[in-house]
Amino acid sequence: MSRARAHHYLPMFYLKGFTSSERHDEGFLYVYEQKKPIRKSKPVNEAKQRDFHAFEDQHGDRRDAEQGLSQIESQLAPVFREIENGYHRFHPDDWYGITYFIALQWLRGPTGRDFVNDLYEKTMTRLVKAATEDEEQFLREYEDFARHTGDDMKFSAKEMRAYVLGSQWRISQESHGFKLKQMFEGTLTVAPILRAKHWELLTSDGNQCFCTSDLPVITILPDGVHRGEMGSGFGVPGVHVYFPVNKRCCLVLMDRAACEKRTISPGHVREINKILMIGARRYIYASENNGSMAALFSKIGCNSIPGKNAFMTSPPPCK
Repeated sequence: MSRARAHHYLPMFYLKGFTSSERHDEGFLYVYEQKKPIRKSKPVNEAKQRDFHAFEDQHGDRRDAEQGLSQIESQLAPVFREIENGYHRFHPDDWYGITYFIALQWLRGPTGRDFVNDLYEKTMTRLVKAATEDEEQFLREYEDFARHTGDDMKFSAKEMRAYVLGSQWRISQESHGFKLKQMFEGTLTVAPILRAKHWELLTSDGNQCFCTSDLPVITILPDGVHRGEMGSGFGVPGVHVYFPVNKRCCLVLMDRAACEKRTISPGHVREINKILMIGARRYIYASENNGSMAALFSKIGCNSIPGKNAFMTSPPPCK
């Protein structure tokens, strides 16, 4: 049996929630990319990359996580359909699945994968450099390593130490299998943080619909000194986590909330869509062909980048 090579990082069932209901466009969605014409497409053709969830093991055999991810999607798809039909008093099992899915969607796409991998590389580079600062210990361990392995080292211990401590040296992690492992481990770390939060299910009042993006999980810290700060960590006190469920509903996770369904105005929907545009990596997806939305996306889109100005381990330096 041949395996699928086109791997979706946004599930097709999820994208179907943002397709048009109009008779002439039913089943289609509109794809927005900055400074490019709006495209009409179908979920099966979007948010995918070839062999994105595949890797070769140490024996050179192909492995992939696509089947496992498909099983997760099959379990969650009915819950999303129930939300679309008015279900919002989530059973604990459903809430467990929803928060796991949100955490996974934050890490599953290209942005989340690059962010976690880059964080790993920076952390390991910093730890190795710190261990290298003790010259005597480094020289001793380097010589022990060479003696036990029998390797004819190309560089002396002092040359290697100077190289590691240099500004150009850093660890680079290229293994696709390890990246997938990081994705699942990161999901298991983030999901309990989300699960502990309360929620509101925001529903659109009128014809204004929610869009989604290739990074559909966004955070904003609306209060205090950092008012309006996007890209705060999930565990930051007071942070709001937004996740559009479909074109009519958006789930918001907060430290304090009534855990209820609430109808919001078209203007409020537009404000949430703006946040989604800023947090997108490259694309937004919507149920309508809207020139004003395209112009706004080209102006403000893709400006929140995890690891550069969002989800930082420490604040960026002041200019």
